[in-house]
Amino acid sequence: MIDKIMAKFKGEIENFFSQPEASIEQAEEYFVPRISQVVTELLSAYYEQVDAALLEDRAGRREAGLVVERKGDPRQVLTRLGSVTYHRTYYQRKDGSYCHPVDEIAGIAAYERVSGGVSLALVEAAREQSYARSSLAVTGGAVSRQTVLNKVRQSRPREEIVPRRRVLVLHVDADEDHVKLQTGGSTIAPLISGYEGIEKQGKRGVCKNVFHISEYGKAAHELWEEFLAELERRYDLEGTRIYLHGDGAPWIKTGLEWLPNSQFVLDRYHVNKALKAAVSGIERKSGAQYAHLLRKSLEEGDKDFFLSIRDSLLLRWPEREETIRENTDYLLNHFDAIHIWYTDPEARQGGATEPHVSHVLSSRLSSRPMAWSKETLARFLPVLAAGNAQIETGSQVQETLIRAAVEKVSKIRHKPRNTLGSPDPDRIDRLPAMTGKVTPIFNALRPFIR
Repeated sequence: MIDKIMAKFKGEIENFFSQPEASIEQAEEYFVPRISQVVTELLSAYYEQVDAALLEDRAGRREAGLVVERKGDPRQVLTRLGSVTYHRTYYQRKDGSYCHPVDEIAGIAAYERVSGGVSLALVEAAREQSYARSSLAVTGGAVSRQTVLNKVRQSRPREEIVPRRRVLVLHVDADEDHVKLQTGGSTIAPLISGYEGIEKQGKRGVCKNVFHISEYGKAAHELWEEFLAELERRYDLEGTRIYLHGDGAPWIKTGLEWLPNSQFVLDRYHVNKALKAAVSGIERKSGAQYAHLLRKSLEEGDKDFFLSIRDSLLLRWPEREETIRENTDYLLNHFDAIHIWYTDPEARQGGATEPHVSHVLSSRLSSRPMAWSKETLARFLPVLAAGNAQIETGSQVQETLIRAAVEKVSKIRHKPRNTLGSPDPDRIDRLPAMTGKVTPIFNALRPFIR
């Protein structure tokens, strides 16, 4: 079968180069679909040969407890190269369950219609765009949105191998995205990011060696325990100072209980937001002056000065008391976490919580009108945070028997063939009736054999 497939492809190659002109663009248009077709045909032939080898290995099947249930079951799988179709045998196991061992060689689970490569490509595409657009980009729309969703729910992050290092300072950002649920209402999607500080690349600041984790439905201590495990996998934390940046939410401050030698730094975005809110609704010039004085008191670490400015605000604009107190209380509760900016230069080398959430989560989860199920969020958040994915597959069964069949196929030696493609008569070792039981065909051929 392989010889036949390759002979056909050789003819197509010769046909292309027999043309008077053969540009690269023409070659791409001519060969790309043909190469894909050749590979899918070779895969089909290979799986059917392995199935035949399994079927012939009666002793191995008997030892493995596999009994033939039926033969010739068709299977069609959509791959990145095209559709692969083959026939295989259905077996019953000792425990009464059933299986197609050849499907396990192909890495295809029962009732699966797409390959692992297509599944992974669908998940990768779904990280950036809708399910419908992901199907269109990867398969030309050959699979449904539900199939893409199923693949997302089968995915998990791929663990990267990184060298464990020791650094003097680490920065940790923690924040959340607000996501709508299909059942109504909204929920929180937390994100924790670790990196070695912000370095300049031109006018832009870039977090050095950043990584993210996100989980849905876990308690704060579970989330921080997981983050700490990932941090210790990457770094030797002995002697390392850690700065935790965030908006001061209780679940974020829980990180101080888990991260060794850590200090909390209030995220700059939320400081600026509170300052603006405290003077909002006030005449522009006066508001700017009061905001400047509040910021100066934070810089100098003078709480009394801060309180005197707040009292002045309340005295001049009593109708805005609730807003002024709410925002100034927020700043007072995190006074030391703000003042650290001005006393510790390292504290200013981090704090990118909003950009992290925007780029990692919001761009996919909440930037457009959409709603999510809790089941999908539980699977999708870790993949979005990791920036990569792998598809979970079931464990292979009857591994020894399958390996023997594969080795048998790999040892096939091709016999010389004549120009008509038939076996060379001079290379035939024996005819079907030369040995075995004495049958009518054996008696009929006996004179010719001798």
